[in-house]
Amino acid sequence: MTTRTILLLELFLYFTTGIARSAHGGETHFEWIQKIDAKTYDSHYRGAAKSRSITDIEAALCHQGVRARKSGRLCNAYTTPLNVSSYAPLHSTCMNTTWEWVNNQNFDPLSQNQTYGSCVAISTDDEYRYIHSNSVPPYYFNPYCPFGINHGYCIEGEPCPFPDIVCGVSKSKGYTELGDVWVAAEAFFKIPLEGNPTLVDRPASMYAVVGDGEKSIGPAVGVHVNGINIQGPNDAGAVNVDEAGFQLTCGGHVTPPVNDDQPPLYHYHKAADCTPAFKAESIPVSHGGLPKMHANLTGYANDGFGIYAYSDVGGTAPVLDECGGHFGPIHDDDPSSVVYHYHATTYAPYHLACQGPALQQCESTQHGTSFCGPGCGGFDVCVQPGTSKRDLESYLAKFNSSWLGAHTVNLF
Repeated sequence: MTTRTILLLELFLYFTTGIARSAHGGETHFEWIQKIDAKTYDSHYRGAAKSRSITDIEAALCHQGVRARKSGRLCNAYTTPLNVSSYAPLHSTCMNTTWEWVNNQNFDPLSQNQTYGSCVAISTDDEYRYIHSNSVPPYYFNPYCPFGINHGYCIEGEPCPFPDIVCGVSKSKGYTELGDVWVAAEAFFKIPLEGNPTLVDRPASMYAVVGDGEKSIGPAVGVHVNGINIQGPNDAGAVNVDEAGFQLTCGGHVTPPVNDDQPPLYHYHKAADCTPAFKAESIPVSHGGLPKMHANLTGYANDGFGIYAYSDVGGTAPVLDECGGHFGPIHDDDPSSVVYHYHATTYAPYHLACQGPALQQCESTQHGTSFCGPGCGGFDVCVQPGTSKRDLESYLAKFNSSWLGAHTVNLF
């Protein structure tokens, strides 16, 4: 029996039987998932036991879009327990922000100061960056129906746990007659201040949390500097968002309104190209554009490495590994500013396919569909051309001075 046949059988059992349902650490799961699985993924549930495992089958169900009607997407297994006291608080009005209020504001796309109800609080200690937000984008968002008003949310041929929800008809929080709109929702991320590219478990799943980092949004691979969570390159199944035909304004959309407990959550899949880091690369120089420079920081991956907009030093295209990252300077006027970092791209995986460096092992981190990038010609390590070898070695020496010599590297 093939792996695909086994998985299809298990999906059938999931939807038709619900056998051996039991409580585990405050969350409900299926015991048969544990019994038939030979491998587990360490993870945590927020508010439940300190830790639990994600099985291969549970991960497959998650990445095939399976959601339980009451407990939500199984990707919640990628969330972690939170120490909320570590995070800077949001203003008391932040969680009362509504789309209707934002819709009545005078939207000024040239303004750098208007936030339109978006709240994000970022604090740091010696090791971590703590990001707390209300998941509201700092710009206007049109009501969203992925396949049109009076249509559902399912991709043909994909498992769909909400076949009866109809956009513009089914009412819950976030409902309008013209489609779904976001509802403010707290999000928490605890991310290392500095990523370590020489960790022995590299590459890792793009959804992983490094060390004792934290996140409250399960499918998130990172977070934008504006506090909106960045999710992987797929949605509602193991299908790329472009293959699925989703039209994403500024790279984002909202989740389906499963029920009042799970209202539409705004998030990114693709580059948030209407935000300042991307506009700096595309607007005219006469209006402050910087098209011939290394892109600005746009967010942070869960592993602590920065995510930058499209361009590299001098406005050149970045040479990326299969995960979507590379080594190179991040400031045009400081060649010694060499770090490992990711770049947003216009093609999958859009941000990252795995937590790098890839070391040509990205495929081992994928679940079902592979979103690995093309890499840099079959080399383990990808370095941006023009990077100083001395500066690269100086950066790596902080972690492991012999690491680079153990891997193949492109000519740079």
